[in-house]
Amino acid sequence: MTAAEFERLSAADVECLLRRRLNLFVNAGATPCAALLLAAQVEIPEEEAVRFLEFGFSVDLTLRLLYETAA
Repeated sequence: MTAAEFERLSAADVECLLRRRLNLFVNAGATPCAALLLAAQVEIPEEEAVRFLEFGFSVDLTLRLLYETAA
């Protein structure tokens, strides 16, 4: 999802999206605080982030790797 697409969502949709992403990342192994940070980065693809987290990568490393590939 792009930042522009995210901005067009209703407040209820934003809450639903962020809760879903938060739960997804916590279930993949991130701490709740780190998962929240990752969940808020809506341009980061969920599937790739989950894959990295399940391999044991930290949220910081996951973000760096995924932002590098996006650039």
